[in-house]
Amino acid sequence: MSDTLSVSLDGTRCKSYGICVSVMPDVFDTPPGSPTAVLLRDTVDADEREDLEEAARVCPAQAIALDSGPKP
Repeated sequence: MSDTLSVSLDGTRCKSYGICVSVMPDVFDTPPGSPTAVLLRDTVDADEREDLEEAARVCPAQAIALDSGPKP
């Protein structure tokens, strides 16, 4: 089992609500004037899984995806 998870943010779906930033400010950011949130890092440690799942669950645009599988 991997000790990191990959996270992706779909910029075509994101509407910059910023809820992800309030859940995981070290992973997501909404720069001033940006139409979308941005990823500050694309992997998170396994012990951050619960917070990442919450960020994905509460995203109104459903723009966050996580993957615990191996990277190709």
